[in-house]
Amino acid sequence: MTHRQLLKAVWGTAYNEDTHYIRVYIGQLRRKIEADPTQPRHIITESGVGYRLMEH
Repeated sequence: MTHRQLLKAVWGTAYNEDTHYIRVYIGQLRRKIEADPTQPRHIITESGVGYRLMEH
């Protein structure tokens, strides 16, 4: 999903440019679900685009 898709779905269109919200929450999710949050296997960053959820 792109940053904008996530922002719109969660916070609405008023937060369209506030990508720092996404980074904070993705970091929190990674700490909860990843074995090693510094080497994520489930939530992958797509630079300049957004995030990809991987199935394992």
